[in-house]
Amino acid sequence: MKGEVYMKDKIVLFVIGVLVGAIIATGSFYVYTVASSNCNGNQMNNPGQPPEMPNGQNGQSPEMPNGNNTQDSNS
Repeated sequence: MKGEVYMKDKIVLFVIGVLVGAIIATGSFYVYTVASSNCNGNQMNNPGQPPEMPNGQNGQSPEMPNGNNTQDSNS
């Protein structure tokens, strides 16, 4: 009889530990998602719109520097 009470206490402590761990994990994920969404800035304000390009790019690809030409200048 005494062994059954001891085992029952262990099971209750295990269940309580699992529940407390789940609460801590859920709170951690919530804090992480809130913090990461605040870092994105304007992207969260307009969820249906694509992000704007920085000034000066106008959607064009950047030009290659002159030192990286694939053509040989002597030919």
